[in-house]
Amino acid sequence: MAIFERLRQEFNEWARAGRGAKMERGHRPTGEQAIKWMRVGPEAHVLDVGCGSGWAARMFADLATDGHVVGVDVSDEMIREAREQSADYANINYRVARADDLPFAAETFSHAFSMETLYYSPDIGAALREIKRVLRTRVGLFVAVVDLYRENESSHQWVEQLNVPVKLLSAAEYRELFVGAGFVEVQETRLLDPSPIPKVYEGTTFKTHADYVRFREAGSLMISGRVEE
Repeated sequence: MAIFERLRQEFNEWARAGRGAKMERGHRPTGEQAIKWMRVGPEAHVLDVGCGSGWAARMFADLATDGHVVGVDVSDEMIREAREQSADYANINYRVARADDLPFAAETFSHAFSMETLYYSPDIGAALREIKRVLRTRVGLFVAVVDLYRENESSHQWVEQLNVPVKLLSAAEYRELFVGAGFVEVQETRLLDPSPIPKVYEGTTFKTHADYVRFREAGSLMISGRVEE
């Protein structure tokens, strides 16, 4: 089975199981920080790559009131859920699409965002080059946030839990891929979830409470790059 069909089926299952809302709760604390850092203006045109249930796209739509937001995802069930939850937004569209094969003309967007998506791409470099292609020169900005990365050792437990292959890269490797795709002013930083760490861990993602604490202390990795003139 082709990798993108495996991804589609897996995330369709997630959508049917109601995991879109769970992902929003987990991703939003650091995702909001990244979105604020992007300084999206009223006339921005934003692409949300791997939009899931559309929570980030709706945040962008609230900022880009005179612009437009497009969310893409390989999962048609996630796209259906995103459309349902965004019914009141006239400035959002959703499409089923892959990160490495975007159905948009060159220089369509001023901003692009990706939350917990890049490491699912079988060829991250190809996805980055495609995202850069649809960003405008001089103003284009891409920001990606990942929780699964080499320096966050607790996150490595996810690799054996997932039913699809993922790429486990370091911050330096992500930076190298961004530069190789043609982005400039590439930088990376860590984003910490400001909510209190519970004294008891009741989830199933991590083996122990200590693992969860280390995960939270490592933070999310944010990588950004701009499109030069």
